[in-house]
Amino acid sequence: MGTIRHGANGGFSGKAGSIIGSSWNNVSYIKGLHKISNKPASQKQLDQRARFAAVLGYLGPIKDVFTIGWKGQTGNRVSGFNMGIQYALGYAVVGDYPTYEVDKALIQISKGSVQPYKSKAIASSTPGALELTWLPQINDLTAFTHDVLMAVVYNEDQNLFLLFKNVGKRVDAQATLEIPEDYSGQTIHVYLFYVNEAGTRQSNSSYIGPVTI
Repeated sequence: MGTIRHGANGGFSGKAGSIIGSSWNNVSYIKGLHKISNKPASQKQLDQRARFAAVLGYLGPIKDVFTIGWKGQTGNRVSGFNMGIQYALGYAVVGDYPTYEVDKALIQISKGSVQPYKSKAIASSTPGALELTWLPQINDLTAFTHDVLMAVVYNEDQNLFLLFKNVGKRVDAQATLEIPEDYSGQTIHVYLFYVNEAGTRQSNSSYIGPVTI
């Protein structure tokens, strides 16, 4: 049974006969029930499913990061995660069907107009610590003193992501991430991006890797 919102002329939620009503970001949607098809999938459909599975398999665990990283880029019509998935499907899938892979260097965790992270060095001189140094490149338009640096670290050997929401300020020019000691000798991929102090703008993500620490 559907529920009418805001009177007879408003949207509704739930099922009414063969249609379903829902809303997202204060926009009402109506769609028909999915029809089950016994028709075999075409090669194009199989190819697209394989590409999608490769992207989702890699990015699925960090879905919430895209809400921050793609903020303001979605037009409030789709989620940040959907935007990130679409970008990856278009630019970061490599290989041949059915064994597609994701080129980790081409993934865009974040997208925006803030000046991106410019690395000087990344190292792990002691187990359990990942040292970052960068060029602040501060200016009055796109690179601000108190921009917050965020980091996503992917351990290739363990198939595990680590998320760091407040690594430091742009002006700091250096920071140390606390990582598990058993990461030593393993390969990591690092994504870094800035968010301005108000949380309203962000930079494109920068990729560093693969790095064996």
